[in-house]
Amino acid sequence: MGKRTWLAPLAGVQVLGVERSSGGGWVVSAAGPGHGSCPACGTPSKSRHSTYLRRLQDLPSQGARVTVQIRTARLRCRNPCCDRQVFAEPLPGVAEPRLRFTRRLSNLALLLGHNAGGRPAERVLACLGIPLSDDTVLRYLRRWAAQNAGSQVRVLGIDDWAWRKGQTYGTLMVDLERRAVVDVLPHRSSSTTADWLHGHPEVRVISRDRHGLYAEGARAGAPQAAQVADRFHLIQNLRERIEQQLGRLGRPLRPGASVAAEIEESRAGLHGVREDLFGQVRALYDAGRTATEITQEFGLSRRRVDRWIRLEALPKRNLPSPTSASPSLFLDHLTRRWAEGCTVATRLFTEIKHLGYTGCYTHLARFVASWRRREEDGAMGCSKPPGQPLPRDPTTGRPLSPLTAAALCIKPRTQLTARQASIVDAMKTASPEFAGMRQLAMRFRGILRGGRAEKLDGWCEDAKRSGIDAMRRFARTLQRDRDAVHNALTMPWSNGQTEGQISRLKTLKRAMYGRAGADLLRARLLPL
Repeated sequence: MGKRTWLAPLAGVQVLGVERSSGGGWVVSAAGPGHGSCPACGTPSKSRHSTYLRRLQDLPSQGARVTVQIRTARLRCRNPCCDRQVFAEPLPGVAEPRLRFTRRLSNLALLLGHNAGGRPAERVLACLGIPLSDDTVLRYLRRWAAQNAGSQVRVLGIDDWAWRKGQTYGTLMVDLERRAVVDVLPHRSSSTTADWLHGHPEVRVISRDRHGLYAEGARAGAPQAAQVADRFHLIQNLRERIEQQLGRLGRPLRPGASVAAEIEESRAGLHGVREDLFGQVRALYDAGRTATEITQEFGLSRRRVDRWIRLEALPKRNLPSPTSASPSLFLDHLTRRWAEGCTVATRLFTEIKHLGYTGCYTHLARFVASWRRREEDGAMGCSKPPGQPLPRDPTTGRPLSPLTAAALCIKPRTQLTARQASIVDAMKTASPEFAGMRQLAMRFRGILRGGRAEKLDGWCEDAKRSGIDAMRRFARTLQRDRDAVHNALTMPWSNGQTEGQISRLKTLKRAMYGRAGADLLRARLLPL
């Protein structure tokens, strides 16, 4: 065992000797260079004040622990204007300041912690003969992430991710040019997004989904940036509108009924439908029918049928508690103002903003849209008849759900299987409304794929004149976000890379169990 074994990792210091330690490992004695620059003012110095022994843990040698003992000098700063009179000589080629292991050992711990996490890295390092705890690995990983934060980004992708689905959300920032995560924010709000963008004035393009919070935050924090709506979310929003149209109840507002009473009646009515369906399932099961036969009879999922046949009574659904980002938290104020005749969504939005509402305008407009439609139907003295039941599958005879029908409505003919094509033909024959929605959906897909922005305005006008409520509403939302949709057709950027990084974030979050804080997620998502 000679001195040359450690010359490469100890570049910049003088190796004096190697000897066995009492514990069976190796001890490398070395001396520092004896000079350095003051970390406060940068003045070089060779004036020695004193020395001390710095012990560093190095990579093991054939399983044996290696400790490096470096005689390090304390130097005087010769700059009379500097507040730092004495400083320790730096060892840039060996170790970072205040760390008790060498740079190459810290790089190995950082690599394992970044890719595997704290506990797995601890187990791997123990097998290599390096006794480092998971807390030490994660602490070094967080310190590295704090030192490497704040990178420049020109094309930014923004999307949300769920801490707890349906309750709390965070925000992910991705550099679409480098295809790398820039930052992880623990909250989802327009103010948080605007504050982050204020610190990055170099952003020129922002790709986002149709979430109104990010549109507001981008306008407030980066007015110089062009916003780009994600093309996938445009198709997804269209499918959701078609699904709502196919599964609508079409029930008008009763004369003299308040909006709050109408909401409660709607909830009670939906629960009554579930109770009736639950009773039919239980009756067939008690009569000796199997779960498979019941699933085919009603078109329900096998998971729901298996759960229902084990219950004696259907439990009521637990509604989540409304948060400050939900308009339902301000239901009393909204219903009172609506009864007073204030039906302008922008005015209601301003009022509840002063009451603590942190959500976006889009959520509020969607929340009160059903009230407006029901009052319009009630004022006309007529109601929309409930939609005709969707035709059954010609092959199996099972009823089609609105979700399945909407998915087939926006799917091109070339991508349909023979069975799906027969379903689409049957639906077009049975429902002229479905045929009109499919024609508009295929035109919209062609505009998106061809990047023909000049045809977007014409499509919106045709959708408004179609007489189909879902198409009219979708066209109005497109025109409110016209610039971002136009940029989606003319620019190559999309949020696909952001969605992929969110999938990676979810994997890391589940693998780390309860240790997945925002700072640790940021550290593991930032590229090495």
